[in-house]
Amino acid sequence: MRRIIIYTTNDEFLSLKLVDKIISNDIYKNFKIDILITKANFIRKIKIMFVFLFFGSLKDLFLNLRSKVSIKDIVKKNKNCKIIDGVNQKYEYGLSVYCTSKIKLQDFKIYNFHLGNLQSQRGSFIFFYKFIKDWNSVTLTFHEISEKFDVGKIVNEKKILLEENCKATDIFFIYIKNFDFLIESLNLIESSRKKEYLEYDKINVVPTFINLIKLTFLNFFKK
Repeated sequence: MRRIIIYTTNDEFLSLKLVDKIISNDIYKNFKIDILITKANFIRKIKIMFVFLFFGSLKDLFLNLRSKVSIKDIVKKNKNCKIIDGVNQKYEYGLSVYCTSKIKLQDFKIYNFHLGNLQSQRGSFIFFYKFIKDWNSVTLTFHEISEKFDVGKIVNEKKILLEENCKATDIFFIYIKNFDFLIESLNLIESSRKKEYLEYDKINVVPTFINLIKLTFLNFFKK
């Protein structure tokens, strides 16, 4: 039986919802699926809440938090899945689904669902940098990971124009509203038509608390 590995984070409100959607699809009914889970970073959560407070909608946040999917739910529902604590065999390929830890390259390909364009929206906290850099769109990108962070052959892209009144919460949960992109991308894995940006902007790093506060207030003063 074919086997894949999924790298994700123990986040019941976003990451595991996406994993559940992927695994439940008919594509993987005859696969064995190993899931490697990293713990959600508490400091990162605090920074995300800071962004939501100033750029998001608390109402939308609470609506998204009303439903959740646990790893126990996934394993109970899908008998072909199991939780692992390390990579100890070769897989057909791997999938990174909102995994916030750096993934070590293996002798099999690993594909990543990234929020952002790999030319101009690399890195993390795209839902924050959108307001700092005045982006009017955000791209969903499914790509093969490489040694450089958020650089690699692109399997699928979907550009989404953002409304003028767009909130950080809209962008943060954007994959929840675009499950079709997940499935479409998985069906394209074997496609040989992949593009790659040869030039790309500097990576957007997770902001420190000082930079987070500084950039937030500079943005408000600019307006």
